Order: sequence, then structure tokens, then C-alpha cells
Amino acid sequence: MKPVQLGDVATFIRGITFKPDDIVELGTDGSVACLRTKNVQADLDLSDVWAVSRNFVKSDEKLTKPGDIILSTANSWNLVGKASWIPELPWPTTAGGFVSLLRANPEKVSPRYLYHWLTTDEVQANLRKCARQTTNISNLNIQQAAALRIPLPPLPEQKRIAGILDQADALRRLRARALEKLNTLGQAIFQEMFGAFHDDYGPWPLQRLEALIADAQIGAVRGAKEMDDGKPVEYLRMDAIGIDGSLSLENLRRVDASQSDLCKYALRSGDFLFNTRNSRELVGKTAVVRAPFPGIFNNNILRLRFYGDMTADFLDMFLRTRKGQTVLGAIKSGTTSVFAIYQKSLMALNVPVPPKDLQQAYSDRMHELSLARERHVRAVEQASSLFASLQHRTFRGEL
Repeated sequence: MKPVQLGDVATFIRGITFKPDDIVELGTDGSVACLRTKNVQADLDLSDVWAVSRNFVKSDEKLTKPGDIILSTANSWNLVGKASWIPELPWPTTAGGFVSLLRANPEKVSPRYLYHWLTTDEVQANLRKCARQTTNISNLNIQQAAALRIPLPPLPEQKRIAGILDQADALRRLRARALEKLNTLGQAIFQEMFGAFHDDYGPWPLQRLEALIADAQIGAVRGAKEMDDGKPVEYLRMDAIGIDGSLSLENLRRVDASQSDLCKYALRSGDFLFNTRNSRELVGKTAVVRAPFPGIFNNNILRLRFYGDMTADFLDMFLRTRKGQTVLGAIKSGTTSVFAIYQKSLMALNVPVPPKDLQQAYSDRMHELSLARERHVRAVEQASSLFASLQHRTFRGEL
């Protein structure tokens, strides 16, 4: 495959500029939708799309076309170059100032072939090398990006390759969607057994949380200088707790810890974890420990263990209901960038307490769901790894 410069087969189209006051409601007469960095995800995210007056679009060239690729061109360094495929959209659409469109010349390059090449790990790394770093943002140098070299077989071969990669990508996405549906099943089971908890506590009696807790422990303090991959003990920090209640034990930092630390800050199956300090949106994340963890946890995490009247699984899901989020929101306090939920305030919350046997039945189902989720996660990781390998081989001319 003879490599050519990216700029010879595709055109970068910079996004438009406007002020925050220029944003209008999507669908307003005389407006166009405007994509921004938030919309650039693995799949184009259309859950939150801005709109501006059509007058800001000085040329029809700046309106998106199906098959365009949108790139994040001004972002944190690790996100510069991130790209999404643009399908047929329901509105006239343009791109904002922190993103750009990449439009293939279909007489020279298949748009899907271009997209698959652009999203390989190698090309994403090369795009980041084209970024100019400022204090807190990186800007993609379009001229340097256009000079990147893309291997270019004849068009029929490009389309054949793109078709193979599309099929492999479809399998990967199918597995990911199955995992997403599995992640929502716990909430559905919870609502079926206990109710939705939209604006009230349902039919269950209330107790102060502190009366249900057998043990409460804030985690161990370890500074950045105390962390090293060569140290013996894994250190669980707040970023391991997902907003969906998941708990990631991959790529943890490591620290030193005494035997007494390992006992004091141990995590065992059924422990409840609460993130006490974070941004306003993320403080109050929760997770349930599913298996013993042979390490220690961070001081921004509170570990709770309960008497028999409460299970970690029930409290975890209750606090993620609309009512649960409302009561947590009322006890958040903080500054512009850092918010906290103090242990004293958390302990004073009134929480619903369904019968023990009903809570235990829910915990049993969540345990089974957790095992199924682990299997699906491994399947998604395997599919993603195989797809990345296939991409790599493809653009080395081995497919």
C-alpha cells in the first residue's frame, strides 16, 4: 500500500465560533445544531446538542454530511484527536470551535476506511503528537495532522477492508451493548422488588443510617510520592468507583502498608464504599465489594459494614435512585471544584429499611448479576483486543 498524506485525500474543516449567549434551543427556527467536544465519543453522542443561529455558518461547507468524521481539536492532551463517525442527522448541523470536521474525497479514499485508520491507537497517538500544549489545553495543529501518511490501496480494496472492519466492529459493539443492558438490569430488579423511589421513601419504615451501621472506617492517607508500581500493596482510590456502581480493580497504584494497616483497611465481600470527596457531580459515588481485596483504600472513601437490618446492595441502589440523589444533594458542601459529604451528615440520613429476607433476596440476585457482568466484561475486552489487533494488521498490509 502506497502511503499518501492525509491532506491529499481528505479536508479538515474548522468549526465555527460563537459566544455562550448565542446558544438557542435545538429546533429553533433559523438555527442549526452544533456539535462540540462532549458529543465526540466512541459513537457520536446526541443526548446533549446545542444550537445556534444559521447566520454563524458562513459556508455550506461547514454543514456536516453523512460520512464526515468529527475530531476533538482543542481539549486535554489525552483527548485531542478523538474522533466520531457522523451518520445521517435529524437537523442541519455544524461543528463548534473546539472540534473540526474531516471530509474524505470519495474518489480517493473510502470514508469508512479513513475512519478505521484514524481511530487506530497508532494514529491517535500520532495526532496527539501534532498538538500544541498550553497551560491546560492542547490544540491540534491541522497542518501537521494533514501531513500524516495514510496507506492507500486501490478503492475496491479499501472498501473490502472497511467492510471486514465494520463487521468486526459490529460484533464488538454488540457485546458492549449487551453489557450496557446488563448494567441496567440491577436497577430494574430493584424497582420491581422495592419501588422506584422517585419522590418518596415508598412503604418501608425509616431509620437513621447510623443505627444500621456496625462499623465505619475512613481509608488510609497516602501521598503521590508514596505511590510506586514497585511497592507491595494495591491502593484503591476514588476513581476506581464508577458512577454506575461498578468497582474497577485494574491498574491500581501501589503503596507500602503495615500488617495493622492491612487489617484496619481491609475490604471484604459485602462491604459498602462511599466516595466522600470529589467534584460536585461525582461526590457520593457508591459501590459494593464483591470479593476480598488484598490491599487498602484511600481516605476519600468511607467503608461501611451493617447490622442485619441493612444490606450494602440495597443501600447502594437506593442512593442512586432519584430520591437517594436528592437526599445526598442536600448534604453536599464545598467550594468551586471540591465538594464533600461529611460522615456526620451521612450518618444522620433517614433511609428506608425493607424486610431482611427481601433485601437478602435482592443481594443474592445482585451477586448472580455480578458474576454475569464479569463474564461479559471479559468478552468485551477480548472483542476489543481482537478488533485492535485486526486494525493494526490491516494497516500494515497483512489483511
